[in-house]
Amino acid sequence: MSIVGYDGVMAQGRADESAGLSSSSGYLLARLGAESRRRWARMLSERGLTPYHFGVLMALDEIGETYQQRLSATIGVDPRNAVTIFDVLEERKLIARASDQTDRRKRAVVLTAAGRAAVRDLRRAGVTLEQGMLAALTDREQTTLQRLLLKLFESTIDADLSTVAVPPKPADGPGS
Repeated sequence: MSIVGYDGVMAQGRADESAGLSSSSGYLLARLGAESRRRWARMLSERGLTPYHFGVLMALDEIGETYQQRLSATIGVDPRNAVTIFDVLEERKLIARASDQTDRRKRAVVLTAAGRAAVRDLRRAGVTLEQGMLAALTDREQTTLQRLLLKLFESTIDADLSTVAVPPKPADGPGS
């Protein structure tokens, strides 16, 4: 059964779900995705973070020191709106910002020691969340699920992305 055209409100509990909906892979993927996002958002909230804070911390961990403008583009936030995100993380001493020596309009952003510790904590918490979501599956079933999800991802998401023109990375990072 397809969930396309379903006009009713999605049931919140299993007792309200019809056999038709639970036989739809799309419906199950959507519900599990929503539950995963709910648990992830709660974990972030318990740490006083938002998904945007998470994005900044993870991006800095991945790419290292960079400029606010590039970091804003990386996390998909308008630079004017990103300043408040950076302010919160700087107040909590998770990131540090400094003006560029050659161009005072540019602000370099870097993870602090506390920021690196927060990233490690977030990664551990993410693993714990995932383990909780997959606890009903055996190790072999988890491996199979991962393989199948990756196959779907590559054939769906990557295929969609290959038709999108990707703009070149801005040359505004330190050392550029």
